[in-house]
Amino acid sequence: MSDDSYRATLAPDARRDRFAYAMREAARPTGPLIGSIVVVVLFASVMATSILLALIPGVTALGLTLVTTVAFLPLWFLLWLWLRLKEQRPFASIGFRTPSRAPLQIARGCAIALGAMTLAVGIAVLTGNMEFLQTQDGGYAYWPAIGWVVVALIGFTIQGGAEELMSRGYLIQSWMPRAGLLAAMIAQTVFFTLAHSLNTGLNIMSVLSLVLVSLLLGFWALSEGGLWGVIAFHATWNWAQNSLFGVPVSGIPAQNSLYAVVETTDANPLVSGGLFGLEASLITVLMLAVMTAVTAAFWARGRHNRATAAR
Repeated sequence: MSDDSYRATLAPDARRDRFAYAMREAARPTGPLIGSIVVVVLFASVMATSILLALIPGVTALGLTLVTTVAFLPLWFLLWLWLRLKEQRPFASIGFRTPSRAPLQIARGCAIALGAMTLAVGIAVLTGNMEFLQTQDGGYAYWPAIGWVVVALIGFTIQGGAEELMSRGYLIQSWMPRAGLLAAMIAQTVFFTLAHSLNTGLNIMSVLSLVLVSLLLGFWALSEGGLWGVIAFHATWNWAQNSLFGVPVSGIPAQNSLYAVVETTDANPLVSGGLFGLEASLITVLMLAVMTAVTAAFWARGRHNRATAAR
């Protein structure tokens, strides 16, 4: 398909959505199949790099966390290179078009993620399924870890941002112009869920959580027309679990957290999430379901308003 015929397939209202249909700006657009292959190759490169770095003699559990972060850094550069050299479109088109709106969108993403995870922890503690461990001095906050807690937020932004670039960014933009919303949502959801399929403690609840967060962030990115908010949510969501509360993130144990929240001896995995962490708890699944429904409704209303205004 030529570039002109490709652009002709875009509906009039689609041409106004610069985020979802940003592929039309490319001199050499990438379709769904090649776009999916690109994402799989990028993710495979991250996993390969992580494995190689993890083979360094004497690497500690904390070192493995740093290794994972380092492994995600090249993905940002490789995707920039692909957009610039192959597709010949600006990197900002992947989801960074509105820097003036970025502060508000970032603040909103951080606040929602922190609030939701704090609520999940609070319910688990109040119901007796989890508890805060005390430090040696009788307190609950381990202040010597504060430096790592701050650095970890940067790391989770790199890692979470890379995952958003691939799923809510590149996959949606590769699929939506030619295959539509449903196919784009399925593609990014399947990729994101499979990317976490080998994590410790994976079960039905954790899969449901991964599917719901994929849909939530997909509609969120479409509603805002970019990735600022979803990257902020993703980074803060992981950071709050791992570095603030000390609970596993998608089955990955916490290291050097400010607080340590652990399961009680008679904890119900439906509330605590078990080995996968709070993401696999019924509390989190219900919260994600509500947030997804609200975000999808907000996106649908905005699309309806845009279509009405265009008549």
